Amino acid sequence: MPEMLFCYCCRVHHPREQMRLFQTRHGPRWRCLRSIADARRPRDERDAFGRQQSTINREQARLDAERVIPWRSLAQG
Repeated sequence: MPEMLFCYCCRVHHPREQMRLFQTRHGPRWRCLRSIADARRPRDERDAFGRQQSTINREQARLDAERVIPWRSLAQG
């Protein structure tokens, strides 16, 4: 099994071959190649991705809220 390192940027473990030591103001940290490449994309593309992800998250939160059973109905039934 390959050695796995934690990417502080995307918060996922990746194989060491996909990681680079990245200098931050808090010292060196491991970061995956994908997150480094994504950070180099134009700002409007990153902003569009963020808006799309926010829409997805809001919809998921709405669906999760619909599935919650109120405590009163549990106590009564």
